[in-house]
Amino acid sequence: MPNSANTIGGIASKISKNPCVTYLDDVQLSDSLVSGSMKNAAVVACSDMGAWVPYVCSSPSVKLFLFQNFGHHFECGGMVETIVSTEIQNVVVYGHSDCEYIKFLAKPENSDKANTEEQRQLYAAALESDSEAAWKAVGQYNVLIELKQMLADSIIGPLAASGKVNLHGWFYDAVAAQIEVFDPKKKAFIAVSK
Repeated sequence: MPNSANTIGGIASKISKNPCVTYLDDVQLSDSLVSGSMKNAAVVACSDMGAWVPYVCSSPSVKLFLFQNFGHHFECGGMVETIVSTEIQNVVVYGHSDCEYIKFLAKPENSDKANTEEQRQLYAAALESDSEAAWKAVGQYNVLIELKQMLADSIIGPLAASGKVNLHGWFYDAVAAQIEVFDPKKKAFIAVSK
């Protein structure tokens, strides 16, 4: 079984090298949208995390797009088309711990839905240990793998490379009731201090 810290560290190091992957927390997002320093943004929320996004910035005057999906598949639900047609400049991938859908995907009969062999191995290790730490590692990995896939996408990738789109990662730790934000300088998710 893989060491989840090494697995997450490996993908974190790779995506951190891309200048379009930046730190943006929920307060920065809200303040920037309300002040007008940020024109718009989109949040790709895994499973039920989308229910909380309006509380990030509930002002009716801002353009905060929400794409709620299951299993972190950004390409479904018209997200790519919306990014292009509305010139969205910031995209946040938002995952969470204790995700029942991820636990469903982790079952051996659903292993074909995993994106990578590393992901299959993380799922297997999480099922075996069934610990909060293992499921948290799976959730964080899934946010990072989604960012990596966006960077490789034939439409989003070039927009990111040209500086037209910035990508960000959020993870909600349900046990600690804490948002963690991916910090490319630290190559890790860090707790947002309020």
